[in-house]
Amino acid sequence: MQKEIIVPEGVYPPTADFSQAIRVSGGDLLFVSGIIGYRLDGTMPTTAVEQAEVAFDNLRRVLESAGGTMADIVKVNVYLGEDFRLMRDELREVRARFFTNDFPVSTLVQVAGFANPDYLFEIEAIAALPSKE
Repeated sequence: MQKEIIVPEGVYPPTADFSQAIRVSGGDLLFVSGIIGYRLDGTMPTTAVEQAEVAFDNLRRVLESAGGTMADIVKVNVYLGEDFRLMRDELREVRARFFTNDFPVSTLVQVAGFANPDYLFEIEAIAALPSKE
């Protein structure tokens, strides 16, 4: 098994001992760490919907750094710190801007808390990228 650490441009750097993404299995699978709504300048929006917009854009940039697109995502896990039912339509609109066809399998959970109390949204993903060979 090959393992390649992906260091994306245009995305906030990791704030702890983790990688944003790792490409494995000859370059076909990409595992993306939990992505939050940090902007490159270190600021973060104050609502879950705005954080989702930034986080999805960060996820897109991570995929592009690995040679993929959002269409290559096969699985997403979404974590919300607020009640999804209160913002369901707004979050669906954000998601629809990034996933258009062949939607990935998905899990959505509400969590009691994140590593930082300012976090309201986090998304992690697995993508099946075009082979490097």
